[in-house]
Amino acid sequence: MSFGTLLLKVQHSEVSGCCCEDVQVKVVDLFCGAGGFSHGFIKDSDRHLAVDIDQHALATYARNYPTATVWNRDIGRLHSSEIQESLGGRPEVVLASPPCEEFSKSNPESYRPAADRIYGTGTARLLLDAIRIIGDLEPQVFIIENVAAILRSGGHDIIVREFIRVGIKNIHFNLVRAHQHGNPSKRLRVFISNMKFKLPRRNPPTVHTAIGDLPPLGLDAILSRPVAIPNHNLVPVMESRMKKVRRARSGQGVRHFRISKSKTQANWVRLRPDQLATSINGLSRYIHPTEDRLLTVREHARLMSYPDSFVFTGPVESQYNQVGESVPPLISHLLAQEALEHIE
Repeated sequence: MSFGTLLLKVQHSEVSGCCCEDVQVKVVDLFCGAGGFSHGFIKDSDRHLAVDIDQHALATYARNYPTATVWNRDIGRLHSSEIQESLGGRPEVVLASPPCEEFSKSNPESYRPAADRIYGTGTARLLLDAIRIIGDLEPQVFIIENVAAILRSGGHDIIVREFIRVGIKNIHFNLVRAHQHGNPSKRLRVFISNMKFKLPRRNPPTVHTAIGDLPPLGLDAILSRPVAIPNHNLVPVMESRMKKVRRARSGQGVRHFRISKSKTQANWVRLRPDQLATSINGLSRYIHPTEDRLLTVREHARLMSYPDSFVFTGPVESQYNQVGESVPPLISHLLAQEALEHIE
């Protein structure tokens, strides 16, 4: 059985028996991106609204959720009354993944106090708009996803204070390490919610298990019968960089970027086939464990638990970002299983 088939079976088993099989809830996904966060919460519902400012990500979202209402809007200028009018009432669930770049460890400016960022002029202040809309809509369940570093340098207290400001006092900061729940790559995120989640644990697959059944590409594909897999296309690399790719050993990065005055972070790392994959990020690229090439968008998606039926659209660089900036669908399904059981 391929990993993709196994993943679909796991996702189906996680949501079987929960109320989403019988009751269609109204769901809003703010900063929806490609739709990884939505994956576990909707089942062909026409009462689902997705909002983002990224046109390429929205095109992917619309391709995979054809019955959803998709808005290309600046959430900073979005009013909750527009959402209620579109859905025909208040949503039962609000999901949100406001931009995390200003809090990411890879950002050299991440050392600054959280207040300077959240109350500043950058994208970090969009967190306040997510809280504002949640306070207005009063959903039965809300979940805000972000990097765990958002809680540092005063971020935790600011978030609590802003929720109290809109009348919400029941706040839980759920730290989720995706690989501990079966995701093929490491990913630490905080899910801020009015619910405390206890996701089931399972061992994650290795890199080889996750992507090893995909067809080889380039010179390795000469003796193989071609099989069309969405988003599984060879990524061109300049010859000067290919020389470094060919020399790269398992676990070694051939490129580096600076994240502080004294620290750099490896990029273009050759993954170890018998181990868990490192965190899949939008700007990062990885070298195939046994082939001398970069991983494809599909391989990134596999390592983020996306089924092969989920197709990414737009420029290739955007597709990589769509995968790396999303919530793994497997985690979405686990969250949905618990969240939807509490919908009245």
